[in-house]
Amino acid sequence: MSMPPPPPPGQSPPPYNPGQQPPTGYQPYGMEPVGPQKTNGLSIASLVLSLVNVIPCFWFLPLPALLGVIFGFVGRGQISHNPGAKGKGLAIAGIVVGIVFIVLGAIFWIYVATSDRCVRDGSSFRCYSN
Repeated sequence: MSMPPPPPPGQSPPPYNPGQQPPTGYQPYGMEPVGPQKTNGLSIASLVLSLVNVIPCFWFLPLPALLGVIFGFVGRGQISHNPGAKGKGLAIAGIVVGIVFIVLGAIFWIYVATSDRCVRDGSSFRCYSN
């Protein structure tokens, strides 16, 4: 096997010989550059906002869970239109966790509204066990 001739002065040698596979890390000429796939930001926000409802102060009014469900549906829609994006599982997890916390909040408010043991006292509720 003979060596290719050296390049003329002032020119750099080709990164690889024609007809051979390019070295690792090089993109063959004429192909679209392939970048790293990115996770959809709304999917991440969906799961984070839904998980914020673990904090007790959000149990009574699960607004972050509602936002998590909305962001999850929007993020899932963006992922379905962009095949290179990742994060479908995060979006689905955010939707499921958010819906669970919304349902638990609704169950709490239905209990407070229909229970004879809970009384509204100004801007707060008091529930008695006797």
